[in-house]
Amino acid sequence: MRFRKGLLPVLATTLALAAACGSGSDGGGGGGGGTASAAASAGTATLSRSTASTPATWNTIPAPSSLQCADKAPNPTRGITDTSIKIGGLGTLSNAGTSTYQETDLGAAARFARENAAGGVFGRKIDYIGMTDDGSNAQQNADAGKKLAENENVFAVAPVATPIGAYADALCTNEVPAFGWSFNNGLCNRANTFGFTGCLLPDKYNSIQYGPYVELLKDSSDKSVVLLGVDNSAARQGVADTKASLERAGLKVVMTSNALQFGQPPADPSSLVRQIMTANNGKPPAMIYHVTDFVNVTALAQTMTAAGYKGIQISAVGYDPRLTGLKALDDTYTYLQWLPFQSTDNATVRQMADDVTKYGKGAGLSITSAMGWIAADMVIAGLKATGKDLTVDKFLSTLNGPDFHYGDGIFLGKTTWPQNHFYAAPCATAAHLKDGKYSLAVPLVCNDPYAN
Repeated sequence: MRFRKGLLPVLATTLALAAACGSGSDGGGGGGGGTASAAASAGTATLSRSTASTPATWNTIPAPSSLQCADKAPNPTRGITDTSIKIGGLGTLSNAGTSTYQETDLGAAARFARENAAGGVFGRKIDYIGMTDDGSNAQQNADAGKKLAENENVFAVAPVATPIGAYADALCTNEVPAFGWSFNNGLCNRANTFGFTGCLLPDKYNSIQYGPYVELLKDSSDKSVVLLGVDNSAARQGVADTKASLERAGLKVVMTSNALQFGQPPADPSSLVRQIMTANNGKPPAMIYHVTDFVNVTALAQTMTAAGYKGIQISAVGYDPRLTGLKALDDTYTYLQWLPFQSTDNATVRQMADDVTKYGKGAGLSITSAMGWIAADMVIAGLKATGKDLTVDKFLSTLNGPDFHYGDGIFLGKTTWPQNHFYAAPCATAAHLKDGKYSLAVPLVCNDPYAN
């Protein structure tokens, strides 16, 4: 499998942000579901834990009464013919000469290709024109949104894979639906944009997914946690909100630090290591949560292991098949918002892996290819729910209506709209990397969100 050198640094930036998302910071498969849940509790946390056949559930918070970008489409049949539906992606494909979300593009193309091979949606094939590159530049990002809406005249934009949200204004003006993992604010608070796990950057609500941390410590009498973040205002707010969430869940945050510099691990980490190793009343904590970038996670995780730390180390940046041989991440955990590719007993995971392998043009079974596949799958779920008589307005009305949801509570947390325009589905999993192999450490588990 060919490694794209630019992937991990950029992805790590966004995933570190997503790890503290669901906080009011500045910074699968559509259809199925169920009503039963397996409950588990630890401390003051009440969780709903999925099994192979039983979904995890959660209670929504009422959404505000009004939404931006809820007008009628100026061209309600834009991108639609009797035989095709035109869709384009938008994301960061180049950044100082390196590739970034290319596999997100390929993952989406794979899902659309399988649907087309089966005859399309109500006889309409998906005309996927690929992902427009924003070059990690705000102006180019805005121009890409305008190009897709006004020059390409796409029905929808999927996947969106960029930390920049400047594209959203043009999509709003033209009422273009958009889909992606919402680590940019363009996928929040708008009636026409959908983060497939909800809004990860909410203005008002704290819906941090604390379930995996509780589950990993549920059999331990020691519930102590250290939170490590970088030194900027968004990260400080994210760490503070994460601390509040974990403590509400019954865990004990014994230390927080935002002393790290983004992308620059300390030359001499000895002082920080000493603080961590004595943070729990003179002892090491039960868990270290690295809410940082890839470079800091790998450096600090390795340093802590070398210092004799035996507890749990978890981050949002340690899951990728190309990392299995990286010794620095051995015996660490990664927070995810859906089941990893290793969960081959799950039908959605098997279908996603089969699609990427068959149609993905060399894409790896990675978090980035999954991002594209899931975004495309949500679009297809929405098209099928809308029916053959398709317009932009009918499509958006369906997705924002009471009868549509995405996610089954087993592979991916169930999202409902318009509620999840405003906050994230508080559901997550955890994968464990040990001896060069990933395994599922925590199946999908959900907690109830709460207002700040």
